[in-house]
Amino acid sequence: MPASGDATSVMSEDRFADLVGMLSADPVGGAELTDLLREEHPVYAGRGTATVVQMRGWILLALARIGLSDQALIFVLEELDTGIDAYLIAAAARALRCYPKPNEAFAPFVARALDRIRFHDEPVSFERYGEYATSSTGTSAVSELLAALAWLGPNALAVQPQLESWRAEHGLSRKLRLDLDRTLQAIREPDRAIPSCCGGLPAAGSVSIRGATESREPSSINFVLMQDQDGKSLRFLEFFGGKPAIVVFFYTRCDNPMKCSLTVTKLARIQALLGARGLAGRIRTAAITYDPEFDRAERLRVYGQDRAVRTDEDHRMLRAVEGNDALRSYFELGVNFGEALVNRHRIELFILDPTGRIAVCFERLQWDEEQIVARAVETLNGFEPR
Repeated sequence: MPASGDATSVMSEDRFADLVGMLSADPVGGAELTDLLREEHPVYAGRGTATVVQMRGWILLALARIGLSDQALIFVLEELDTGIDAYLIAAAARALRCYPKPNEAFAPFVARALDRIRFHDEPVSFERYGEYATSSTGTSAVSELLAALAWLGPNALAVQPQLESWRAEHGLSRKLRLDLDRTLQAIREPDRAIPSCCGGLPAAGSVSIRGATESREPSSINFVLMQDQDGKSLRFLEFFGGKPAIVVFFYTRCDNPMKCSLTVTKLARIQALLGARGLAGRIRTAAITYDPEFDRAERLRVYGQDRAVRTDEDHRMLRAVEGNDALRSYFELGVNFGEALVNRHRIELFILDPTGRIAVCFERLQWDEEQIVARAVETLNGFEPR
């Protein structure tokens, strides 16, 4: 069975597990496994969130068996950066250890995941697809993360103080103290390779910014009817034409605080930066929901207010009343749906030029507000008369 296409959307979980096993045994199967990690892939359509977690974890474990490529690395870093499920984080940590070379840029991702998951760690099983651990004697997210830091060795020196602070806490289990000690010893190991002087992410793995496809014309989706937080209706180019815009996607029922809630909170910070620099009326902002049927105007307004989002003629919370599928296609959104709810999505932020065309996209990894404003100003300056 092919790894992509409509057939995968009705594939049973047993067939899916067989497919992943087949691809992991193929010397060139890594590219198809990586393709299966795309959130919008039809294999996830109609699935529940828990099923999607199991499926994606199984793919990461398959990539760990065959070696992690630059193309797959970004998915692993994304899970470490924003994941909240112990199974997926554990699978990502194991996959990271199968990257060809340790890199000091990986250490903060692992440390953030460790800080986030250590208070609700769970035993996990990697033996068979869908299998749940029945005891605490196996591996866990924390164990896999510590193993990833041990693999990094001196490349994880930057997070050593965080680990030592944790080691000094009361109430740690004997096993955890032993794991921490082994990790710290590996980080301090003098005979291992020292951190590189230029520990940036590998080129393919660091691409959280991508240029727009030139052929996508904003006029092609101007029929999309949108509604803002106050119930006002407008077409796509009524808002996204004439000025650059910073656009994020979210939905109010998201249960991952590292994604939608944080994204909208950070958008409010962007608005504050724009205001402080006298740009609030020259660069627009918008937060568009993935879930327009549920996220009606009042719900959008309250969600934004709770996160200090400014709303006025140039800054809005939006939902697509008509043409939501076209909107998703235009932005090439990384999102999929179960029967009635988003079951997986990535972080994504877009900067549009004054014609409504996508100039820049930040996706998967957390972005910095100052960097976004700087890129939006570049877009603004590129269209203003000199």
